[in-house]
Amino acid sequence: MRYTKRLKTDDLLSPEISVAIVYFVFLFFAFISFKIANTREFLLIPRGYFANAPSFLAYVISLLGVAVLFFSVKIGRKLAVAQAVAFATPVVLACVFATASLALYLTFPLPVLAIFTISGSYTFLLWFISKRLHDVDFLISISLVLAFFFSFLTLLGGAPILSAASRQAAAIAPARALFHGFAVFSAVLLIAFYEKRKATATIFLLAILAALSGFKSDATAILVSAGIAGLLLKRISAKELLLGLTGVIFLLTAVSTYIAGISYGAWKVAPHLYIFYRTGLTFSVFDRVVQLSFPFGYLHGSTLLSTTQEIVSTAVLGYKEPHIITSTLLGPGMLDFGVFGVVLTCASLGIYLGMMHDLRDAMRTCLYAIALTHTFILIEVGVQLSSIIFYLSLLYLALSCGKPRPAIVSVELQKIKTTADS
Repeated sequence: MRYTKRLKTDDLLSPEISVAIVYFVFLFFAFISFKIANTREFLLIPRGYFANAPSFLAYVISLLGVAVLFFSVKIGRKLAVAQAVAFATPVVLACVFATASLALYLTFPLPVLAIFTISGSYTFLLWFISKRLHDVDFLISISLVLAFFFSFLTLLGGAPILSAASRQAAAIAPARALFHGFAVFSAVLLIAFYEKRKATATIFLLAILAALSGFKSDATAILVSAGIAGLLLKRISAKELLLGLTGVIFLLTAVSTYIAGISYGAWKVAPHLYIFYRTGLTFSVFDRVVQLSFPFGYLHGSTLLSTTQEIVSTAVLGYKEPHIITSTLLGPGMLDFGVFGVVLTCASLGIYLGMMHDLRDAMRTCLYAIALTHTFILIEVGVQLSSIIFYLSLLYLALSCGKPRPAIVSVELQKIKTTADS
């Protein structure tokens, strides 16, 4: 019974199953949003922005993307990337440096030397951490220090959650992106390797700091990543995870409603209906993207190179002043390259998640939990350059652990149980 239960938990949190479930829930909520009077009123003209509910074609393309991702995960598992660590690791690190440099170049008016210095510093930090992956105390210490430091920089001029302008500026701030990465990394390591009560308190502190940054995705990533890692490593039970997810839903509802009120001045969608409104809005944007770019694309690369996705607001919705608009996981690829962009996005992501899921020991399970949670968030937000940097960084750390050792999970977890919970 215990073995069967473990298999069921692992299967449910495998990328092909979990991502499909979350995407189906997203599509269902988007569909329901146009059936609920309160949300439909603020989605459709005259009080909303859209003339009609999303088209059938938008749903078909979404299901196509889910199917491609499902089968691509299986390809990722078959790649013998762990057997080519000596070659793959430096290549991935070079890709991190190149992608980070490109993101800085496209976002900030900095001299080339400054761009290379910043990108090189991040790459060096990643390399330095990779050399200490088996020193958990060191990893948690440095990760927490960096998370609190970058949170301080983000909140230095005032909490972005209190101001729409500050939130817009924080969206592209490197300090917030680095806080996100180190806070999530800290959370999964804490739940995996430390006494549960102390770990939980620190994780919730990180989530509060994330909420103050004005982005619900940061707080969600911290809590959900820790929950998935804890469940996979049997540090928490399914019941505890369910209670945690309930807390996440309440947090999301409160933060999202508050942010909406700050952004729009007046907000009349009931708090418990906000998640339906939000999914309906995002999927309606994707439907507009489909109308513009089916079948061969529209912007041909400009969207994926936009680090803020503000281009969606101007090119798709016709905004005069650019705003950050989400368009689902498939939106950027669809807007740039049409159906091919959808297939490319989902195939790349599926292969990546398949590789991450196949590399399994305690540390790699933590990294996989982060990658899976980030994918859940991208179902609404969409792929950006910063996400590619994040994914590559996680892959580099996973490869840096060395060749997978199948027996290591049980050994490490036995140590955890005898030391952390005693």
